[in-house]
Amino acid sequence: MQDDILELLISIGHYARVHRRFDEARYLFDRLALVYPQRAFPYLGLGLVELDRANYRGASLLFGRAVEVVPDSALAGAWLGVCQVFEGHYALGARMLMTVADGDEPGASSMAAAFLNLPECVPYTRAAQVAPAAASLSTIERLTKRNRH
Repeated sequence: MQDDILELLISIGHYARVHRRFDEARYLFDRLALVYPQRAFPYLGLGLVELDRANYRGASLLFGRAVEVVPDSALAGAWLGVCQVFEGHYALGARMLMTVADGDEPGASSMAAAFLNLPECVPYTRAAQVAPAAASLSTIERLTKRNRH
């Protein structure tokens, strides 16, 4: 029964958010954060309210809080990476999105993959793919390659 009520409250918060009733949505998610401070969903709801308001910095902080309390939340990581990209922190956002892209949570991984394909993120994605190969080279090999180019 309690889970049903919680689900209903979360749905009401998102309904308010979608219908641009930001104050009501924020109020509800704030109260849920007081009751469930160690769960990700209240901070995700609050972050989405800020994202809908185009307050990317505020959304990043809230999604970051969700990641702090539930480090393995792929959805929180994906939304944090998206907001970092929106803020213009492409390298930071790409790194966060790469941690989520190959995960088991389909919604989070597909969102991460889509944002990693943005022209602003592609250079950082490529650099991360090249870095492990370069790290396996010895110092002499790296210096030799650098001096050839």
